[in-house]
Amino acid sequence: MTTRISLDQLAQILDITEDGVVTVDVRQDIVLFNCGAAKLFGYDPNEVVGRPLDLLLPDRFRAPHHGQVEEFARSPAPARLMGERREVFGKRKDGSEFPAEISISKFGTGADMLFTAIVRDVTERKRFEAVQRELEHLRAQAELTEARARADEQLHETARQREQALTELQTRTEELRATTQQLWQAAKLAGVGELAASIAHELNNPLGTVSLRIEGLIAKTRPDDPRRKPLEIVESEVERMAGLVSNLLQFSRAGREQVSTVDVCEEVTKTVELIGHHLRKHGVRVQPEFDRLVTPIHADRQHLRQVFLNLFTNAVDAMPKGGTLVPRVRPGRLPDGLPAVVIEVTDTGVGIPSELKDRVFEPFFTTKEDGKGTGLGLAICRRIVQQHNGTLEVESRVNQGTTIRITLPVRPDTNVARLRD
Repeated sequence: MTTRISLDQLAQILDITEDGVVTVDVRQDIVLFNCGAAKLFGYDPNEVVGRPLDLLLPDRFRAPHHGQVEEFARSPAPARLMGERREVFGKRKDGSEFPAEISISKFGTGADMLFTAIVRDVTERKRFEAVQRELEHLRAQAELTEARARADEQLHETARQREQALTELQTRTEELRATTQQLWQAAKLAGVGELAASIAHELNNPLGTVSLRIEGLIAKTRPDDPRRKPLEIVESEVERMAGLVSNLLQFSRAGREQVSTVDVCEEVTKTVELIGHHLRKHGVRVQPEFDRLVTPIHADRQHLRQVFLNLFTNAVDAMPKGGTLVPRVRPGRLPDGLPAVVIEVTDTGVGIPSELKDRVFEPFFTTKEDGKGTGLGLAICRRIVQQHNGTLEVESRVNQGTTIRITLPVRPDTNVARLRD
């Protein structure tokens, strides 16, 4: 016994599905419209049954849809999935559209053929897929941005390293050029020193002869003779010249470091005498200030003279229009409290700009014009002072002058150790 059901009964059975189920006849009039379709399209089944399927289609899909259904009716396939090649949309009662996924099947033949479409709203799925695509796009953009950032960072690091290498190369080149120039300068100075020593030796003999002759003449001249005074003046000048020659020989004499007891005030005085003509030529007045309480120190005499000579020469160069040079010697203390002697060399020259004060001790750095400075004087002074376990400081104001302050320890056990290392 076969049980037959009506379309109404079939509709009731299909109402249990959430998907929309729409059945049309060969004229494409709606003959079945389940509850799922009612919820999906917004129509009550009584509003659409018997009406054309076009009611549920957007205008742009109506004409091609008829041809597609007829083509499907002629094909041997019992079912087809619509939307495989392009998006399919449904149209609600309020006129709004929604993307749909439709599978259509047919049964019956000829004029009794029916077409049933199962319609599913894929709006949320499309939205989710769009979000997923956007996330993928953003992720790809982020990865690309990160890759670009890494590449930029690598390029920046490479450029920085290259720039650093170029800077170091330029620095080394400048140092090599400066060193070469200073070697030539040192060679010339060495030649000048040898020449000065040779001349000083040669001057000693005639000075000795003149001194002896003057002594003989003075011995033969009565005290009340008017010629005696000029002879005594000549004798005094010859002795002064002999002293200058002696100092010049001591300055030009190279040797190993020799630590001895040194009277700082005496060494400053001898250095001033050595460059006395140079000071007078440049209009520089010397006003020494020596404290009588200063005690001798243990140091290398020749090294200290080199320091004083460099400082006095720099002071003269800083006063191109003349000025006052004040060599000052007084008792003091080192930062750790040990007794010391403080030597200050103050000039009234052009001063040192604040931005250059930290560089004046750099080897080969000089503010003097070409040919007037090697850039080694203060660097050598600081090295010698440090070898004596002392300190060297600079105070300067532009157009007001400069003071170089040297502090040397008094006790021999505080400054001899390094000299013998």
